[in-house]
Amino acid sequence: MIRTIFAAISAWGLLCSAVALTLSKDDEAARQAAMQFLQVVDSGNYNDAAFMMSERVRGQRDWLNYFITGRASFGRVIKRQIVELKHASTVPGDYELRQHAIIRFKTSFERKPSALEDVVLAKMGCCWEVFDYKISDPPH
Repeated sequence: MIRTIFAAISAWGLLCSAVALTLSKDDEAARQAAMQFLQVVDSGNYNDAAFMMSERVRGQRDWLNYFITGRASFGRVIKRQIVELKHASTVPGDYELRQHAIIRFKTSFERKPSALEDVVLAKMGCCWEVFDYKISDPPH
């Protein structure tokens, strides 16, 4: 009896964790856009990555320099996993009301074993556009 209850609780816990990782169709499209952007950044093609930023935010930061000074020194990606996906109606740099997705990845780089990468996207018509990208240290 106790084993049956324990098995049922364990199965329910696994089901709940699987549901938490399931993304909606729109969230999956945002994740794919973020991953395409990150692949370009990871390849070291920082000029193309800068042009992948939304036209609305391209002039707000020297993206090419940001990638060269802020990303290149970390080396290649060892492991990257999505840890959070949040929604917002506005984000810094885009004050229009629209659908935004903030996707956080826990990433391990060759020369930075633990980092958080945030990719902020905005829904522009049918597609997701990258509005921000930053790398930070995880909280201790």
